[in-house]
Amino acid sequence: MAPRTQIFEDRPSDEAIAGFRAGMAPFWHPVMESAALTEAPSPVELLGRRLVLARFDGAVHVFPDTCAHFQAQLSLGKVVVVDGKPALQCPYHGWAFGADGRCARIPQLPEGRAIPAAADIPAFRAREAYGLIWVCLEAEATFDLPPFPEYDDDTFRKVRLAEPEDTATSSTRMIMGTLDDTHFPWVHEGILGDQDHPEPPDHEVWREGSQLVLRYEAEQPAGLFNGGAGNGSVKLLYTDYVGMPNVIRLVKDSPGGRYVIWLATCPLDWNRTRNFWIFARNYDMAPERDATFTEMAAHVRMQDKPIIESQRPWLLPPFWSKVELPIRPGDLPLIQYQKWLEELGIVTAI
Repeated sequence: MAPRTQIFEDRPSDEAIAGFRAGMAPFWHPVMESAALTEAPSPVELLGRRLVLARFDGAVHVFPDTCAHFQAQLSLGKVVVVDGKPALQCPYHGWAFGADGRCARIPQLPEGRAIPAAADIPAFRAREAYGLIWVCLEAEATFDLPPFPEYDDDTFRKVRLAEPEDTATSSTRMIMGTLDDTHFPWVHEGILGDQDHPEPPDHEVWREGSQLVLRYEAEQPAGLFNGGAGNGSVKLLYTDYVGMPNVIRLVKDSPGGRYVIWLATCPLDWNRTRNFWIFARNYDMAPERDATFTEMAAHVRMQDKPIIESQRPWLLPPFWSKVELPIRPGDLPLIQYQKWLEELGIVTAI
């Protein structure tokens, strides 16, 4: 048997970073909460690129956050009207760009001279869903957004968790850590697991369109996330849906009701991720209970954060590298997720 490869450097190779950025580009990524984008342009980051978001007549438009003139930040500018149409105006010399990225005005241009095509900037695709602004850096997205049926279902109470800081890991490791159920007894003992019973569940894993689906039964301590208050343990049915490659929806069904954990990750770059969480429940519905659920969700999240941030390399290494040692049957969901990432060209090198 060939020995496992060891990583001694504290970062992946330039080849792995380039592969991650290119592989993740043709997907929808959440970059900002919709409500946060008002009249003023806003800077965001995605896959190592500086971008600017702006609303033209209510619709979101996305451009590089650099003017074609002298590379000033367009996010420091404002939305103006040029020839009856909205445009994003640079704060440095007043150049303005329309919805398609075409340069609509150069104040310094002599009268009668046409605006050169080189003055145009790219315009990226944007859409709004689930209270978030999503951006795709390619002309066509590989997959559509995954469904989130509880979001518009009034029988569910929804709360958002706003993390105070970004996570020092890759988006794919963040999803893998959320998908991983065998860490529950060790990281979340007394809440989601018991170290006296660390046996992995019997997983069913399959692909369904653009989603990786996982189903298993588990017994966990009774509590907020498992159908409400109580003592002892409760039997649960988990059905997890990974919207490849950056969204996950964990559905927990118990005798007390359904609890849903929804996470959409924004890959700021290969080693930094911004997380957007929504939690939905159809029990214990009083609004005044939201704070209790949010505090517990934040506590569980903070248990995970230092562990996930400690993993090296930040990017998942390909199976052929033998850097990591996944073990069946417990790691089957993680194996299947990573296998699909390799097929999508996201995991390419060490």
